[in-house]
Amino acid sequence: MELKTTSIFQAIYPSFVLHKHWEMPEGYNEHLFHIASLDAEANKIKNTDDRRNVGDTSNHLGHLRHNFLTSTIDPAIPVLVDMAKSSIREYLMLAYGYDHKGEINMMSDTFLQQRSKKQNIGINSHTHIQTDIVCTYYPKVDLDEDAPDSSLHKGALRFYDPSNVGKRLWPCNNPDYYIGGWYSVQPVTGSMVVFEGHVPHDSTYFEGEDRMCIPILCSLELPNSHCKTSTEEILNIQGGA
Repeated sequence: MELKTTSIFQAIYPSFVLHKHWEMPEGYNEHLFHIASLDAEANKIKNTDDRRNVGDTSNHLGHLRHNFLTSTIDPAIPVLVDMAKSSIREYLMLAYGYDHKGEINMMSDTFLQQRSKKQNIGINSHTHIQTDIVCTYYPKVDLDEDAPDSSLHKGALRFYDPSNVGKRLWPCNNPDYYIGGWYSVQPVTGSMVVFEGHVPHDSTYFEGEDRMCIPILCSLELPNSHCKTSTEEILNIQGGA
């Protein structure tokens, strides 16, 4: 006996990663590395009572919350912003078929890691849960020529399954879908990696002298975005009603 049946199969809560490599004009990355390094040094935590502190003084990842894109005035910054804007719009089109025409609000920190200061240990796992999309640009990745051919030694950027399912034991023959313990991206000088802020990620130890990454945290302005208002403003409005 033949039985009629229908099936609906839907991938839910997917994560996407876009790795772009920009071929920049001569001197651009070197200059951006220079001004970003000055920014990273200037915004190290020096006063533990500063309310802008993110982290602490015990390691090089602690810094002051600021916006590199506005606090540093330099011709290289508008170029970086345009690169991030176009990459985000490309990501949204590739991942969701969505052509974003609205504004994109951005802020950026700078992270310099130097082997000479024993800082080439990578960055621990974290998310940017209040950020729609992250664009991380690498103006300098200085690896040793004889570095082991392993992502664990090359400062790979790793993305973890937000649902924490981990690796399945059966093979995945779907070329459009990745399964595994983590998805690894090997950044080089000129890499820009685009992903959504909720995705857990880290970076590994790197066998090299200097590495600079500039994460740009982006929020999309959308017609249906939340219209949050401070409690003080709400009470003032209601009190004047």
